[in-house]
Amino acid sequence: MSEIIIKNISIGDELLIGQVINTNAAWLGERLSAAGFHLDSSLTIGDSEKAILDAFEACMDADLVLVTGGLGPTADDITKPTVCKFFDTELAFCQEAYDNVVALFTRRGFQMSERNRGQAMLPKAGLYIPNNYGTAPCMWLEKEGTVFVFMPGVPFEMKGIFNDELLPRFLKRFHAVPYEKRVVMTTGIGESFLADRIKEWEEALPEFLSLAYLPQYGMVRLRLSGRHENADLLHQTLDEEITKLVPLISEHIFSMEDQPIERVVFDLLINKGMTFASAESCTGGNIAHVMTLMPGSSEVFRGTAVTYATPTKTKVLGVPAETIETYGVVSQQVVEGMAVGVRDLMEADFGVATTGVAGPSGGTEATPVGTVWIGVASPKGVTSRCFNFGKDRENVINRATVAAYEMLRETILK
Repeated sequence: MSEIIIKNISIGDELLIGQVINTNAAWLGERLSAAGFHLDSSLTIGDSEKAILDAFEACMDADLVLVTGGLGPTADDITKPTVCKFFDTELAFCQEAYDNVVALFTRRGFQMSERNRGQAMLPKAGLYIPNNYGTAPCMWLEKEGTVFVFMPGVPFEMKGIFNDELLPRFLKRFHAVPYEKRVVMTTGIGESFLADRIKEWEEALPEFLSLAYLPQYGMVRLRLSGRHENADLLHQTLDEEITKLVPLISEHIFSMEDQPIERVVFDLLINKGMTFASAESCTGGNIAHVMTLMPGSSEVFRGTAVTYATPTKTKVLGVPAETIETYGVVSQQVVEGMAVGVRDLMEADFGVATTGVAGPSGGTEATPVGTVWIGVASPKGVTSRCFNFGKDRENVINRATVAAYEMLRETILK
């Protein structure tokens, strides 16, 4: 049985001008893959009749078209009238949709308006799909064998309808091919060098498996995935190939799960019953920020000292002023003093410190923009390394954060 063709259309001027990031398309692609389907293409268009009609026509070679956006109660939401034109039908009052809107407004304690009543006017030729998360309708229409499903653009509404109502219908209507993936998280090696290291292994992969390189701020996520009618064979082959891969890059792997490095450090510290604190200059508190995003971080994280100004490194962390004057604020001696100082100040098992030049100005010939010293203090002493993360300020901060956590992970394991 052949695999079905699925396409996505995202409607909204706000998506094209960058006012709103289109997260719906990415979520749909991931959710479909996990369910055994494959999203062939995704198209983002504006709120115009011509753009919508052209997009619909271009997707007529698909089995299933998932459309998001343009279903609200305001004048710029023109999807429903355009749908009627494409499917040669007209809007008609849908009692079920109206009752759903009334129930939603009642639960929220709001007054029903005539504008919201218009949400119950739906294409006569379509099937209404309940939306238990908002007022915008979900609609199912078919034309010449192609199924069009129209969903709200609001992400939590779209996700709720997809999971509750649509996916079960898709699984009954269409043939799904088992999909599975493995993720290997690496750091300390660039994408091109990583590709060279595993070139022969990658070239020998079975044709039903594919490898993706997904770089991000000092990390490269390797995703090995595949689709096969025989789910057991797919699972076994993925295991075998990962077993071959790991020895080739073992020194750069920090996790065999799709998780950030701070999560790996969190788990290590929890398992060992240990804690850490951070002293941050150029990272401005980012090390603390990413850790405290995780529930339970208070179990392992003592706190941070953002000693951005040079005098605070002395007043708060006890780094001698003479050390700063002699070696400079961006130096091995200063970062090690910061790491030891914050470990003692916060009474933590480990202290992590950063000092550097995030840019775009402030660099010198001896200490160019992008230079970052990172230090880690432990019960056994203190270590430090110097990096250069380039000239983009955001990139420097994020890459320094990843590198700091990798150094902390190595120290914990030792």
